[in-house]
Amino acid sequence: MNRNTSARYHFFLTKPNVMKSIVCKLLSLIFVVSMIISCQPKTDVKIGFSLGPMHERWEKDRDFLVDNFKSKGVNLIVKEAHNSEETQKKQFQELLKANVDVIVMVAINSNTAGALVQMAKEKGVKVVAYDRLIMNCDLDYYISFDYIKIGELQADYLTRIKPTGNYMILGGAIEDHNSGFLHLGQMNILQPLVTKSDINIVLDTNVKDWSADVAYDIVNDYLETSTDLDAIVSSNDMMAKGASKALDEHDLTGKVLISGQDAESDACKRIVNGEQTMTVYKYTESLASATTNIALSLAKNGDLPYSQTTINNGKIMVPSVQLPNMIQVTKENMRMTVIADGYLDEKVVFNGN
Repeated sequence: MNRNTSARYHFFLTKPNVMKSIVCKLLSLIFVVSMIISCQPKTDVKIGFSLGPMHERWEKDRDFLVDNFKSKGVNLIVKEAHNSEETQKKQFQELLKANVDVIVMVAINSNTAGALVQMAKEKGVKVVAYDRLIMNCDLDYYISFDYIKIGELQADYLTRIKPTGNYMILGGAIEDHNSGFLHLGQMNILQPLVTKSDINIVLDTNVKDWSADVAYDIVNDYLETSTDLDAIVSSNDMMAKGASKALDEHDLTGKVLISGQDAESDACKRIVNGEQTMTVYKYTESLASATTNIALSLAKNGDLPYSQTTINNGKIMVPSVQLPNMIQVTKENMRMTVIADGYLDEKVVFNGN
């Protein structure tokens, strides 16, 4: 054994802790690097959008969501069920087969859609309920507007004009959980007046599928027996359309107040023409923007943005955001709201083009 070899051998014999220290440091370094790599946010994400209902309001939501995701470098995979529950189920399964990370869902039926959420859960896909709560499932997130406040805005405006008289309430589809929130808000305003006998509720009913045709039949049937009606608290613009048609056929246009929701172009035309009293304009773009951030954060396993509240969906307390971004729209402030925001075209609303 030469001198150099002997020296190295002597070093390891006399300094056994040195080699141990080196090995430990190498192992620690490997562990830290692996942890950093594993904790890196996912960058290549796939997001699906399962859109159940379809009319003008939802078309705007879809377009806002597509634009917001595109601005983040993500092409949103859109599936439109056009109000068919069976089609939505099939399309939801297609999104799962496409290996999306997150599905943003507007459910047609808040109750039966829970089974689809559980299906996604089994595959590790997260689900965000968009503007309609999904019941009895392990939902990851719920984002919506404050529908209790919307109901209050509807009833508040009508009762300030007519604080006494006969009122009819047209509630939304019973399968849509938002219908209950709207009714709570409406009754927050109406009940004290009912208690004082200032207001008499002559009819309070839910309308299947939020349908204009069904709303027309309900109002028309009532007017066939009595035209003693002062106001209709219609929960959205679709139903207000049917109610307005029935009133017109009984020569009551402009004599009976009608509320609405969604600031659809036809509704705003009716407001300008004196056929509908008001609607509630919700800042849909803000909902789409917040949803985009939430979905991407879930997909990348990051922290959820926004201050969270929770809501009980019958199974768990679901992290949620309920946006207060809404305003009453009337003939007087039409240009200052939906027109000024670019939500609707002034020529379409005021000229009917």
